[in-house]
Amino acid sequence: MTFSWTLWATLILRGGFPLWVIVLLAMLAPIGAFYLYFRETVKIDFVGRIVLASLRTLTLWLILFLLLKPVLLDELLQEKVRPFAVILDNSQSMLQQDPRLNAADRIRVEIARGNQSPDINLDSITNVSDLSKDTPSRAEMVRAVLANPKLNLQNKLLAKTELLYFLFGQKLRGVGDSPENPWLESFKADDTQTLLNDALNEYLQKDEIDLPSGIILITDGRDTASKTSYEDLGRLTARLKVPFYIYGVGGSSAGYLQLKDVPVPETLFVDDLVRVPFRWRARGFKEGDLELSLTLNGKPVGKPKIVSVQEGDDIHDSVTFVPSKIDSEVLGKQELTANIRLVQGEQVLNDHWTKMVRVVDRKVRLLYIENLPRWEFKFIQQNFLRDRRVEPSFYLVDGDLRVMQSGPPFIPQFPTTRKELFSYDLLVIGDVKASFFTSEQRDWIREFVAEGGGLVMISGRQYAPASYLETTLAEILPVEFKAVSYPIDDNARPKVFYPVLTPFGVRSGLMSLGDTEAENQEIWRGLPGWYWHYPVTKLRPGAVSLLDHPSEKLEKEDKLMPLIAMQYYGKGSVLFMASDETWRWRYNVGNRYFGRYWGQVIYQFGLAHAIGGRTSQISLAQGEAILGKPTQVYARLFNNEFRPLTTPSFVARLEQLDAPPGQSRYQSIRFEAVPNQPGEYVATLTNDHAGRFLLKIDTGSESTNLDYRVELPSDHELAPNSMNETMLRFLADQSGGKFYREENLHTLVNDLQIKKTPYHQRKEILLWNEWWVLLIVIGMFSLEWLLRKFTNLS
Repeated sequence: MTFSWTLWATLILRGGFPLWVIVLLAMLAPIGAFYLYFRETVKIDFVGRIVLASLRTLTLWLILFLLLKPVLLDELLQEKVRPFAVILDNSQSMLQQDPRLNAADRIRVEIARGNQSPDINLDSITNVSDLSKDTPSRAEMVRAVLANPKLNLQNKLLAKTELLYFLFGQKLRGVGDSPENPWLESFKADDTQTLLNDALNEYLQKDEIDLPSGIILITDGRDTASKTSYEDLGRLTARLKVPFYIYGVGGSSAGYLQLKDVPVPETLFVDDLVRVPFRWRARGFKEGDLELSLTLNGKPVGKPKIVSVQEGDDIHDSVTFVPSKIDSEVLGKQELTANIRLVQGEQVLNDHWTKMVRVVDRKVRLLYIENLPRWEFKFIQQNFLRDRRVEPSFYLVDGDLRVMQSGPPFIPQFPTTRKELFSYDLLVIGDVKASFFTSEQRDWIREFVAEGGGLVMISGRQYAPASYLETTLAEILPVEFKAVSYPIDDNARPKVFYPVLTPFGVRSGLMSLGDTEAENQEIWRGLPGWYWHYPVTKLRPGAVSLLDHPSEKLEKEDKLMPLIAMQYYGKGSVLFMASDETWRWRYNVGNRYFGRYWGQVIYQFGLAHAIGGRTSQISLAQGEAILGKPTQVYARLFNNEFRPLTTPSFVARLEQLDAPPGQSRYQSIRFEAVPNQPGEYVATLTNDHAGRFLLKIDTGSESTNLDYRVELPSDHELAPNSMNETMLRFLADQSGGKFYREENLHTLVNDLQIKKTPYHQRKEILLWNEWWVLLIVIGMFSLEWLLRKFTNLS
C-alpha cells in the first residue's frame, strides 16, 4: 500500500494494515473521544472538554498513522568526481627489446631512466656518441618511467585525481594499490595473448555514471586476438566521450632482420655460375638498403648485392658467384656463409647463415641415347649443352650417320667397351629398342648402375620400356610393366591430365621447381598438363614415386599410378619417366621449370658417380619449423660403400645454438627407418623452443648436418613487432585524448580533464523508528494526563 505526496520530500506508507481499517478507526476515534469526555460527571467547562477530546483524538490519529509505517524519501541532486583508469599492458610482447636505431630512441631511454630532463627537445641533441646503446625491454621502460623522480607521475596523478588500476592481456582485471599490494608488483608481462581492443571495449560497457574521466593506457598497441576492431573502438570512445591518454611503449621501429633459409645446392662446380637464394624477414624498416653477400671459407666470393629494404615475412632474392680453382684449398668440403646487413645511423643489423658445401672440379659426363630426335630429346639436348656442369654426348640410333660422325657432342656409336661406358656418370636411355644393345652391353649398363652410375629411362610409344620386359635391364627399373604398343596412326583424341606430386616428391629436391615449399606447390598447380603416359602395373619394393597420375591406379593396388619413380640399385640410382612430355613445361616460361628439373636430374643421378660416392641428405618436411608445431625431418643416408643404410633406427644430436643460459643446449632425436624405402629415415621435431638449431647425424661413414631455425608464428606475442603507433594515435584522436612518448610524458598530468557526473542521493526516514516521533506520542499522552490532573479527572 502506497500513499504519497511531495513537499520537500516524498511520503510513502508501507503499513500492513488495510487502509480502510485505518480510515474507519480514524473516523471512530473523535466520536469515541468526544463521547467519553462529554459524559464525564466531573465539573469541567465546555472548552476544557473540547481540548481534552481533541488531544485524545490527535494522539489516536498519530498512533494509527504510525501503524501505516510511514517513510519519508528525500532525493538530493549531487555531483561526484569521476576517477581515471590506469590500464597497463601485461602481455608477453612487453618483454621485447626494441633496437634503438636512432638518436631519438636512445634519448628516450635516457629520459625514462632519469638521465635526461623530461622536457628535453630531441632535436637539440647533436652528439649521441655518449648515449647508452642499451636495448631495455618495453616492460623495463614502463617501470623506469613510473619510478622516475623527475617525472614523478604517480604522485602527481594521485594529487590530482583518484586512480583505478587495471592490467590486461588475455582479459582485463583490476589490481589494488596499497602498501600490502602495490599494483606494479602484479605487472609480470606474462599473458600469452593480447586482447587490447576487447579489454577496452569491455571496460567501456558500464553505466554512464560509472565511466571514468579518462583512461591512461600504457601499451605497445599489439593486439593478437581481439574481435573488436580499432575502428569500432574509436567510434565507441568518441560517442562516450571518454578520452584515451596513451603512453606508447617501444622503439620507433621493430628493427628486425633475420635470414630464414639459404637453399643452396650441396655440391658446387668450379667455373659454374652458382645462384644462392636468400630468404629473409624484415620488420620496422621504412627506408634504407640491405647488402647481401657471400663468403667461402671466410673469403668473399661474388659481388655483394644491394636491395632496397622492405617489410615482410618471406622476402626473396639471390646472389651469384662462380667458384674458381685458385688453389687446391677451394676444392672439397667448404663453409659457405650467406650474410645480410643493414646500416641505419650508428646501428648495424645483420644476420648470417652457414652451410657446408662440396666444391668439385669435374663436370658430369652424360650419355643420352635416343632413337629419333623427338620433342623431348630436342629440348633436353639444348638444355644439357647450355649447362656448364655437364659434358654431354648424344647418339641417335636412327639418326643421320654423317651427323653422328661429325664429332662432339655426338658420338659415332654406343660404347663398345665396358671401360668406355664406365667413363660416363649418367646414362639417359630414350625410346630405344632393347635389342639395339647386345646382351653384354645390357649387362654393362646394369653393372654401371650397381657400381654407382645413374640411369634415366624416358618412356616412348615404340620401344621403351615395352621392349625391355624380358631383359636384365627391366630388373633395375623401379616399376613393373606389361608390353603395350601404340599404333602410329592412332587417331584417338588424347585427354589432358595434370600430374600430382607425391608426399615424397614434395620433399624431394628433384621435383622442386621453386625456392620454397609454398612456391613449389603453386608452380606445380600451374604447369601445363600431359597427354600421354606409359602404364605401369606395380612399384617395386624399395622404389618410390615422385609424381603420380591424378586418377589412374595400379592394377592390384588402390594407389595412383606412378609417372616418375626412382630407386637405388647397388651404389647407383635409377629414374623412370612414364612420359616424354616434360617439354610442355616450357609453355610461356621457356626453360625456367624444364631446365631446372633436368638440371636437378643431372645433379641427383649423375653427381654421385662424378664425385666418387653419394652424399647423405637431410631436410625438413614442411621446409620450415614453427614454434609449437611438431614437424618431421627426413634423412637419406648411405654406408661406407655408398649403399642405402639399413639399420632400423639411430640417434642423432640436436643442439640449440642460441640457447639462453641455464637452458639445456642438447637433446637426442631418434630416427626410424621408413618402410620399403631403403636408406630413408624419419624423426619428429617437437619445436618447443624458438631459435637456431643444428641437427647432426653421424653414421660412421660421414657426418650430415641440418642447420635450421624454429620461428615464432606471426601472431605470437614474442614475434618481433614494432609499436603500433598509427593505431594508438588514431584511438587517442578519436577519443579526444592524446598520444605520448617519453619526451612529452611530463605534460600528461596537466592534460587530464577532470569530469564530474550528477547523481541523486536517496535518503529514507522510517518515521515509526524515529526517536522524535516516539517523543511526540509520549508528549501528547503526558499533556493529556496533566490536563486531566488539573481538571480533577482521574
